[in-house]
Amino acid sequence: MQAMACPHCGEPLNQVLDLPYGYWEWDGERYNLKSTADTVNVAPWTCNSCLRSLRPFHPQDVTASSLAAT
Repeated sequence: MQAMACPHCGEPLNQVLDLPYGYWEWDGERYNLKSTADTVNVAPWTCNSCLRSLRPFHPQDVTASSLAAT
């Protein structure tokens, strides 16, 4: 059974990152803050592919049986 799709990019949520405020990325000269959400009201989980906020998502609420029921 495949993981549920990200509502933003459509990729399967095989990995969900716990990055509420973003991450820092080295550009060869300095670290730059990269945001994972469009607002300050951030969900604690983000899509591994597009790094967009997954507001209603909680990893402990999703099981193979809950995906089959949809």
